[in-house]
Amino acid sequence: MAQLMGAPAVATVSRRAASAQAGIIAASYAMLLAGSNAAYPLLPVYRDSLGLDPLVLSLTFTLYVAVLVPVLSILARPRFTRHAPALVLLSLTMMIPSDLLMAHAHEDSILGGRMLAGIAGGLGTGAASALVVAAIGATGRAVTATGNTIGAILGVSGAQLAVLVLSADAPQTVFLVHAALSFALLAAAAAILWQRREPNRLALSALPGIRTSARPGRSSLPLFTSGTIAWTSISIAAVFGAPIFNELNMPSVQSLGPILLVCGSAAGQLLSPALARVAPWISGTITMATGVLLILAGAYLRLDPVAISGFVVIGAGIGIAYRAALVMLTRGSDPARQGATASLYAAITYAVAALVVLVIGWIGNTTGLVPATVAALITTGALAIAALAFSPRLGGTTDLISTQRPGKA
Repeated sequence: MAQLMGAPAVATVSRRAASAQAGIIAASYAMLLAGSNAAYPLLPVYRDSLGLDPLVLSLTFTLYVAVLVPVLSILARPRFTRHAPALVLLSLTMMIPSDLLMAHAHEDSILGGRMLAGIAGGLGTGAASALVVAAIGATGRAVTATGNTIGAILGVSGAQLAVLVLSADAPQTVFLVHAALSFALLAAAAAILWQRREPNRLALSALPGIRTSARPGRSSLPLFTSGTIAWTSISIAAVFGAPIFNELNMPSVQSLGPILLVCGSAAGQLLSPALARVAPWISGTITMATGVLLILAGAYLRLDPVAISGFVVIGAGIGIAYRAALVMLTRGSDPARQGATASLYAAITYAVAALVVLVIGWIGNTTGLVPATVAALITTGALAIAALAFSPRLGGTTDLISTQRPGKA
């Protein structure tokens, strides 16, 4: 009888531990992305203090992705997902020396710090996704999309606030604080993963069938293409948004644009369930193109409110498109395949975005940063319009959204 009476209490403790794992791992992944995104508002500070040219600015993103993508590609196999607990802990550990290098404002240390951040992001992306799904099921399906956005908001807004208050001292403060938070999450994650080591082992070892990779079929290519266009757009706006409006002497846009970009992206993701019910035809692509138009119009006319609104609008479109593609790609996946597919999706979207950013920086060394970025924005806006023909609509995810609320990821 005592054992029967104790069963509900044990089940309650188990559920609480699972919820704690989901929360801590999702927070850890968001913190990884906060660190990588915090660099972008600091680029004008680095540029002013170190005299960085457009190509070096682009390398802060490209080198990050150059190491991120191979790690993601290697881990885009379900058999590696069984090591997700160790991978998450290692990713948080890697972020601490990355932060220390970024806090030292020197060109070599900045680029080295970005490379370490890329390794950390690659280790943590699929692993975090798998562990959240292992803990709370399909509700955590979109954790890598939502974690991207929440981490971006924390990183960009925190770094921008530091720039406004501390100016040239902002990089050191931002990355030392981030290192401390990463260490705290490392300790919390280690504790909960040890407590749930047996449930995680069972969940992450259940690999269906005999497939050993998450390589997409032809039917998945439109989803990868849509997500790639979205991520390339946000990368261009995030990396070059603050520097070009600094050159245009529009400080309000420089300060608010990157923050509102990621806030708009978060809103697009979090409001997707409601939008799917009232406007199921939405794909996010036309919204992205509209945002590009507003940014360019605001820059040309020197109208801060127009440019700022463009960052919000393009962010919202990106959030809708990027999340919808990921949710549909991982439809019905178990934790192991969820992690593998999330890694592959991130690898492809980041790789293309990095190449585009590098080309913009290379062209910007010849033409100047503003003309090169304007041309890139026009191109991505046109691609977004073209993607309307094949991008997933929110109405097609309504059977998934009900159990995959991004706010819970």
